[in-house]
Formats: sequence, structure tokens, C-alpha cells
Amino acid sequence: MSNAVVLLSLFLCLAVGACPVPAAEEAPSETSQSAPSQSTDQPQGKAREATTQATLEEMVVTASAIPATLKELPVPVQVITRKEIEEARANDLSELLEEYLPEHFQKYPGALTSIAVRGFRTDTTGTDIKGHVLILIDGHRAGTGNVASLPLENVERVEIVRGPGSVLYGSAAMGGVVNLITRRGKGTPSVSGGAEGGSWNYVKGYGGVSGGLFNEKVGFSFTGRTIHQGDYTSGGGLKIANSAYNDDAYSLSLQAVPHPDHVFSAVGNLYHGYDIGTPDATYNPPDLVDNKGIYRGYGSIGYDGALPDYDLNWHVSYYHVLDKPTWNYPLAEWGYSNYTSKTETQGVRSSFTLPTFSFGKLLLGFQWDGIGVTNSTEPTGYTYSPSSHYDNYAVLAEERITLDKMTLLLGARYDIYNEQLEPTPGLKLLTQPEGFSHPSWRAGFTYAILDWLTARAALGTAFRAPTADELSGSVERSYMKSIGNPGLSPETSTTYDIGVNVEYGGFNAGLGWFYTNFSNAISSGFPACVNGDCTWTTYRNVEGAIYSAVEANMSYRKPFTCFDMPMSVKPYMNLVAYTQREITDPAYEKVLNTNTIPYVPLWDLTGGIQLDFNKMVTLQFTGFYAGSEKVQNFNYLSPTYYKAMDKGGDVVLGARLTVRPIKYFDLYLAVDNLTNKDYSFVDGYPMPGTTVRGGLQARF
Repeated sequence: MSNAVVLLSLFLCLAVGACPVPAAEEAPSETSQSAPSQSTDQPQGKAREATTQATLEEMVVTASAIPATLKELPVPVQVITRKEIEEARANDLSELLEEYLPEHFQKYPGALTSIAVRGFRTDTTGTDIKGHVLILIDGHRAGTGNVASLPLENVERVEIVRGPGSVLYGSAAMGGVVNLITRRGKGTPSVSGGAEGGSWNYVKGYGGVSGGLFNEKVGFSFTGRTIHQGDYTSGGGLKIANSAYNDDAYSLSLQAVPHPDHVFSAVGNLYHGYDIGTPDATYNPPDLVDNKGIYRGYGSIGYDGALPDYDLNWHVSYYHVLDKPTWNYPLAEWGYSNYTSKTETQGVRSSFTLPTFSFGKLLLGFQWDGIGVTNSTEPTGYTYSPSSHYDNYAVLAEERITLDKMTLLLGARYDIYNEQLEPTPGLKLLTQPEGFSHPSWRAGFTYAILDWLTARAALGTAFRAPTADELSGSVERSYMKSIGNPGLSPETSTTYDIGVNVEYGGFNAGLGWFYTNFSNAISSGFPACVNGDCTWTTYRNVEGAIYSAVEANMSYRKPFTCFDMPMSVKPYMNLVAYTQREITDPAYEKVLNTNTIPYVPLWDLTGGIQLDFNKMVTLQFTGFYAGSEKVQNFNYLSPTYYKAMDKGGDVVLGARLTVRPIKYFDLYLAVDNLTNKDYSFVDGYPMPGTTVRGGLQARF
């Protein structure tokens, strides 16, 4: 059938609103298979036993130590599949989550973005221990909170878990966890590649090869890409000088399955961003030459085993991450010409799962993370943040009990931290080691009211560890002297969570409410005396904040026929509406001149609709609403400098059209910011105006 006939039929179907007739569902994709190499226990032998049962109920590996279906999880989980990643035409995790995560984004030009989940954010500089939302790669710490430096070409799916995750992942998993699960490769080996071009001199080339060999005993997936983009223009017509960027990214994953109950895996990722422009805020003088580079390397190896006759499973893995951003100041007349913050994160994950009578499973685990941060300048001697080192040892246990229609989940963890500052050129330090320990726990249950309706409830805790400079030693600079407080407690939160999930045919929806009490916030600037010198400052625990919100999501896929041709329509929506955003620290409230937590919109919405026509044409419309919020005013010329101000209320739309003229080729056109909206995620850093990209993708 010619493309002209296909397109004409599509127009007639839309015009006359033909009555839908049920059509065959699409075959499940690779996303139905659980990733075998997770820090949480996921042996391939057991995963294969569950494949038939979970063909339509995808196994989730991030929300609990023992893989489970969405129905069995007492906390809300969002899964973005490989198909949805490809359809989004996103280059990194930041661009993908803009379409699916209804929360605040702290996004700047220059490949720098932090994200929020339930009011808490990732930390984009230094170790991710200081963040409040944790990013993972295959269940291991990603070593960064900058989601703009995480490519997606070799990602099979993304799992977003809302709520406390410290029982499984330790520090920083307070608002939630985002896990990038790597592709493993299966089926007939295939080759793919493509090229894109578009606005702002955008050019992208990418390719990959993946598949299985020797009757699926070996799997592999390799991808590579290169991107260049020039300076862009905002929706308000302002040319944003020095906003160009370039990057290269490569990823390789290997899997060996000598026996169905024994799986070995290895993953390696490399990201190199270079000549990345770093323009200043529009309320400051233009920054035309400063730039940065980012070098990231990630590697992991893992082994999963099982004894099915005894219902025993085990997992062990090791990972290593190098995250190295460098800021360059070529015209600096004093001080340093570049600043580098190198973070090396490594760790071990191990777990053993055994049955508990006939109704439950118990997982016992041990984890170790070693994190080193090295800060340096060129020339040396101008570093303002001290280098540091962390060792974190943890034991954890999780029990899952299944009783008829009810699933009960109980978990506990105990962390031990050893931290200290490291010698840093340009800083006078006292490198006194300190340590602390901290317990975490959670409990939750689900109850199947009907086959298609499940109720859930959960209660859990999370924490953020004090950093080395907050806890130990002292740092003496020319302009400031600070000393750690070994009596500091970790920042903590307690979250209550209730909700219902609906799965009926092609309709999936969830509605829930949470309440989080954030306490023991770590604050700086408190007076301290050292050897009679009272010009020092230190850190203390203060009150924190209270968050509560309603969360909702919906997706519906309806297949039908029109003029004897198969079609489908799929709308989706994700919503969060805050009912409480209250600062409970009087000092912080006084600084901001408001008791509303900044950078937490009143409500956010993401959504879209997709129309597939005969598997030859796909049309998508997407959009997000960034609600009104309080943000801090960093314009030093403003009379309300450092106070809170109002921002938000932006609607940003996009559209994508994909045409498959023949079996192996896709032609696509993507338009972002369809209405040329003048908007920004961060005050003073406007985002691009209407942006058009087109490309060709081939698969063999």
C-alpha cells in the first residue's frame, strides 16, 4: 500500500471519527524482561520462571530488593520503556524526564540539570551523597545528580520510585530514586544507526549493534553517538551567546548465561562533553567565553545465581564511577583559569534470598561504597572546597510476605559511615576523621480489592549523610573559617503514603497522597570559637520542612481498526498537586521572607497523546505545565536580593511525527516548544524557542 493511501486513510479516520473495533495487541518488547544484573537480587533463572506470568505485568527491580510487579509494590513506581525512550527522541535523562516527571527542574544551559521528586532534589556538584534524590545505573550509585550527563542510547528502561529509598540505597534516597537499567541484548543480532539535524546548527550521528549469540547464551549491546549544537535563541527572541555544546557517548553491555540459573554481566559507559558553553544569567553581564568539559566513566560487573529447587537466589556486583567536570575561565586575569572537581565512586552489592515458610521471601544484603572527591585548580592553590573521602558499610534485610490478596513488605538497614577531609592545595585543613551510624526502616502493604483494583499504603524513613566538611575537621580560607560538628545528626525524613492503582484492559491509573516530615536539616554559618578565636563558623541541625501532595497518573492504549487498517491511540498524564509546602525552620523562613518551600511548584503536569497508524505513521503531541512556585532571587542588583520571589505558570508543548516508508527505515520530525514560549526553569536562564529536528534511522 502506498504511503499516500495510508496518509489519506489516516485523515479520513480522524475526520469521520470511525467507530473503534478491537484489534490485536502488540507483542511484548524486550522491556518485559527484567534486567539480570541489579544491585537488588534479580537472578536470571527466577526471572525466566516469571516471564510467562509477567508478560503483561512487568517486573520492577528498583522499588524492592526482591523484584515484584507493580501490583505488589506499596509505593508509586513509574516505568518508562525502551519504546517510549525512542519515541521521545531525548538525548539524555533530563530531556526524557521533562515529558514524564511532573516536578521542579533546575535546568541551565551547559549540560547542567538537577531534578526533583516529592520536593527534594538531586545535587549536581561533588558527591551525590549531598543530594536528596538518588540516581542509579543498574542499581548502583551513578556518582552524580546531574541528569544532563546521562545518555540514553543503551538504556532499556527507566524506573522512577517515589518516596524514601534509604533501606535499599542509603544516603540521598529521600524524595525518591531514578534507576537507569541498561540494555542486555537478545534475539537475532541487529545493527541500527541514524543522523539528525535541526535548529541551532544541531547535528547528531548515532549507531549501535545488539543481539544474542549461541542460543541466547551470550548477549551484547553497543551504542555510540556524537552531538554538536550551536548557540540558541530563546522564545523571547534573545540570542543566548555561549550556549553551544558538544559531546560523545559510548556504552557497551555484555551478558553470559552458561546455565539458566547463572548469569554473568558487565557494563561500561563513557560520556565526554567538551566546549560546553556556560552563559551567565541574563541579569548579569554576558559571559562569552567561559566553558566546561565533563568526563564520565562507569563500569560494573555482576553475577546472579539461583538454586530453583530450593528457591534460593544470590547476587554480587562491583561498580566504579569517575565523574570529572572542569570549568574553564580562559580570560581570567587573577586566580585560577580552570577548576576541576573529580569524584570517584565505587562499591560492592551482595544479597542472598531464601524462602520463609510457604508464604514469604527474605533477602539479606551487604553493601559498601567508597567515595573520594578531589578538588583542584590550575594554577594550584585557589581551591575553595576541600577534598574528602567517605566509606559507607551497610547491612540490610527485606521480607516480602504474600497472603492471598495481600502483599506485605518489611525492610530495615543499618549504615556505618567513616568520613574525613583530604589535603587540598590552597586550604589550611585539619583532617580529623569522624564517623556515625544510622538505622533506616520501612513497611508497606498492598491489597487486591478486585482483580483490577489494588490499594496500597506505606510508611518509611530516609536520610542524607552529613558531608565530611560538615562533620569533621576544619577548613581555613582567607575569607572564611569553618569547623565541622562531630555531633551532627543526618538529615532525616518520615513519609506516609497511601493510594490505589487501577489496571483494566489497556487502562492504567493511580491516585495517591503522601505526607513527609523533613527534620534535622543541616545548616551552616553558626558562630564557633576555636582556641579563643571566635571568627569561625560551624554547622548545626535545625528544623526542616513539611511536604504533602496528591499524585495521579493515567495511561490508556486503545487499539481499533479504521477502513480495515489497525490503529491505536494512547493518551497519558502525570500530575502532582501539593497541599503543603511549609518551612519549619524560622531562620530560613526569615531569610526568604516566606514560609513556602522554594523550588516546589504548587502543581505540575506532564501529558500527551500518541496515535499509531498501521505501524507506518506515529503522531505524538506532548506537553508539560510548570506550576507557580517560590524561587530565590540571586540578582544582586535587585532590592529583594536573596529573598523569595514568584515564578512559574508555563505551558510548553511539543510534537513528533514518525513515518516508516519501508520496514527498516524511520523518518522523523520533532518540534520542541511548539508555541515558541519564552520560559525558563531557572530565573535568568531562558530555554530555547521553537526547535525543529529531523532525522533518519535505519535498523537491519
